[in-house]
Amino acid sequence: MSPRFTINAGIAGIVVAACLLPADLPAAVPTAEARFAAAWESRRGEPFKEVPVAPPVFNGHPRFARAYSLAIIHFALRVFHNAETNEYPLANRKIIENCRFYVENKDVRDDRDSFYWNVGELCRAVLHYGAKGDVAPGRLSSEAESAFREMAFGYCHDVSKLADAECDGTKTWRVYESENHHVQRNSAIWQLMHVLLKADPAYGARTLADGGTLRAHYEAWEDFFCAWMRERAKRSMFIEVQSRGYGIHTIKNIYPLYDFSERPETRLLARNFLDLYWALWAQEQISGASGGGMSRVYPSGARSTFGEAAVWAYWYFGINPSFNRRPYGMDYVCLDSSYRPRPLIGKLAADATARGVYEIEMRPPGWALPEDKYPNYRPDPEWGRIYRYTYATPDFIVGTQMYPQTAFTNWCMISSQNRFHGVVYGPRDAQLLPLPEPKGRHVKDSTLPSLAYNGFWSMQRNGTLLTRKNRYPRYSGGIRVWLSAAGGVDKAEKDDGWWFTRCGGAYSAVRVAQGGARLAAAGPKAEIPCERNGKFLVCEDEWSPVIVETARACDFPDEAAFRAKVKATRFALSPSELDYTGIYGNRFRMLLDRDDGSTIDGEPYVKKIAWSIHSPFVQMPWRGDSAEINFGNETIRLDFRLPGTTPSNL
Repeated sequence: MSPRFTINAGIAGIVVAACLLPADLPAAVPTAEARFAAAWESRRGEPFKEVPVAPPVFNGHPRFARAYSLAIIHFALRVFHNAETNEYPLANRKIIENCRFYVENKDVRDDRDSFYWNVGELCRAVLHYGAKGDVAPGRLSSEAESAFREMAFGYCHDVSKLADAECDGTKTWRVYESENHHVQRNSAIWQLMHVLLKADPAYGARTLADGGTLRAHYEAWEDFFCAWMRERAKRSMFIEVQSRGYGIHTIKNIYPLYDFSERPETRLLARNFLDLYWALWAQEQISGASGGGMSRVYPSGARSTFGEAAVWAYWYFGINPSFNRRPYGMDYVCLDSSYRPRPLIGKLAADATARGVYEIEMRPPGWALPEDKYPNYRPDPEWGRIYRYTYATPDFIVGTQMYPQTAFTNWCMISSQNRFHGVVYGPRDAQLLPLPEPKGRHVKDSTLPSLAYNGFWSMQRNGTLLTRKNRYPRYSGGIRVWLSAAGGVDKAEKDDGWWFTRCGGAYSAVRVAQGGARLAAAGPKAEIPCERNGKFLVCEDEWSPVIVETARACDFPDEAAFRAKVKATRFALSPSELDYTGIYGNRFRMLLDRDDGSTIDGEPYVKKIAWSIHSPFVQMPWRGDSAEINFGNETIRLDFRLPGTTPSNL
């Protein structure tokens, strides 16, 4: 069965979503290695399906060749891995065709949306199956490898610049196009150079367009990525914070450094960085559904808890087989890599009950320096003006990003675009999400709006979340609350000004502070078009604050007791202020007529904490040199120091 996929064009590029694993394949496999083997086998024998090069997705851009190359490269990698010998000739012919296409169409090669998205998987095919392959030499023909070399050297010659690889101090925070685009392009350069040097070390002496040798470029780019990993770990990781889609597009580029670098210190640094990424993911999900405040989560993604990380987590940890699928897209990076998260991270991911109730704090970058101007992003690496807070329990996760109300031009667009927050429950796709209605920009060939910048402003402590339309939005309307059909969240009942609902072991309540609200059906053919079924609680007043209370059902005798607790909360609203004391006892003063001065329990709601990451399970001091992962009676220390240094001389 071939994958069904849709292509939606947004401002940052193309989002390709594959179908989920059909029910006729195993629903659960006991060990990680067996799950990886089953994923490879799931596509055995599938015939090659040609995908044509598509017209441009944006006016003035070259043709779109990503899906064309994906079809070829993943077919070839799969048949070589599975030793499907009858398909070798076709796989080699198509690789030659793919490489010649980019040699002959440099405009497509150099565009942001085609070449570097999947060339890393082709590099893996050459390293494993080329003439000097480390798995099965010779499955890739000499003609195909020659075509690859011509394409690879041409790209490196024309695109790589030593000046771009400069990594002194915090210069790795200069971001071009977007975080994931920048890293994908630079990783493609390093991987292509690595394959060329492995095939023939004489490539190292060849000169590139800027006058530097290929060897000098190769070393500079590896230095760049080592500095990049250290900087991100020290400063709360990514600008595109916890993005369900783009996060994997970024992190996949660390895998080749772990798998192929010839420097032991690079491999160790890459392993530690990957472990930190997966530990952060593990502590902020329930059954594979990630929660907390995020950036760049498109509207369709906001209706689903699906993300590629959930697929990979099933293969790694066995969490939630409903996220399993036949491998597609960047899945092959995960499947082919020798990296496995350390066992402690798997335990942390799998046991929400043992994790208990806890808070997670981070201070991600996002504030734009004066020289920030699209497509060149320049975030302030020292203080992003964002306090990211998550409250996690075995039954739900609720989190947001808190930041000052200010003009959207003060934020890097990749930080302020499609910010996401709300409640994620245990069942797949079960969510309660107070999000702004995107207005004015639409995904190509879709009825769904795609982009909203600086859309909401929020405050949170424990399971109490207050939010409102930002005073300085772009392409954003009023807040409306998504209530998913999954988990029965949309079965909300109105009682004394509150809308009450339950999902599994969690109770939630929503109050629209001013004006009325109505429930509107959402779905593929409903009043509000949406990819999944559910309802929106739509505010009549687009500026109304919205209050969300969520608690564990086990903390109350019954639902009536929860309702009574919510209805007894202290609530006072004036044109200038919302004064509210929630069910956890926290007092919120949300000032409605100015940009600053709001408080939680008498303190400023945006905290400049001394941590890059802080929770009971993951701790990394701000600009620290090592992180710790703790669970049960075990501890892992992840070292991000430069080789030969100690904490005292950093």
